[in-house]
Amino acid sequence: MDTALIVDTVQKRHSRSAASGAAVCEHYEDNVAVCPGREAALKAFVSQTYGGRQHKRRHMKSSNSEDALTWSCFDTLSELKGAPRTIALAGLWALAFDDKPAPAGFLNGEIHIGKKYGEAQEETEVDASIDGDKVLVFIEAKLYSPMSLADLAKRKPHDQIARKLRVGLKEAQRSEKVFYFIILDIAPKEILRGLRPGASLSDANQKPRGGFAGKWQTAYWFSRYRGVRGSLSPLREALKGISGVDAKNVASNMGWLTWSDVFKAVLRAVIASPQLGEKLP
Repeated sequence: MDTALIVDTVQKRHSRSAASGAAVCEHYEDNVAVCPGREAALKAFVSQTYGGRQHKRRHMKSSNSEDALTWSCFDTLSELKGAPRTIALAGLWALAFDDKPAPAGFLNGEIHIGKKYGEAQEETEVDASIDGDKVLVFIEAKLYSPMSLADLAKRKPHDQIARKLRVGLKEAQRSEKVFYFIILDIAPKEILRGLRPGASLSDANQKPRGGFAGKWQTAYWFSRYRGVRGSLSPLREALKGISGVDAKNVASNMGWLTWSDVFKAVLRAVIASPQLGEKLP
């Protein structure tokens, strides 16, 4: 095909959102990286419902889509085999947990995207999760949006971080595994926290007017639950009702990653992977 025709065709596949400035693709397939043979799995992922609505189908077309990025990175990792996959996951773990060695169950675990966990009032969809021998890892992926706060009027007694911790810990207890929780965001927590220095607890409980303006809240609550101020009382309060939980262990099993960490790990793994390279045209 003529190069000019290819470029012209690609340019016509998206428009620009006047509100957010994001590129909006005509088809969601144009907004993700999908490995050969994973087209049906992608379609199933996009067709998932939550609260009775297919919310992914529309949002996956936007370049601001967290789901599109999560699929592109973690489904690619799930398709890799051998050393490239292991090295990528080991590197991400070291970055998330300050150079601590990754448990074998994480390195060999099965990667899920958009899997639902929990039951009754605490069911939640997890952006990415890794389920391995004796270990369960939840990854909460954020991009331009902040975490959701508790909202009793909407029957949400816990904020997004607390809810994921509660569901993950209960799931890990049922399967006799150790639970880990990772926030994946656009920048390090120190930078996001610096967007609103000196913010009080009262400030952190207020819903922001704009999405990106509230990015600091994710870092605030993550740090608060992790006990960076020397107290684990907020975490213990968030985990109230779950028996046999050591708040100190839960806090130490909370990590933070950035998208730039993930992008580079995935790219290095793909470049090093002859298994995937053989599939590519």
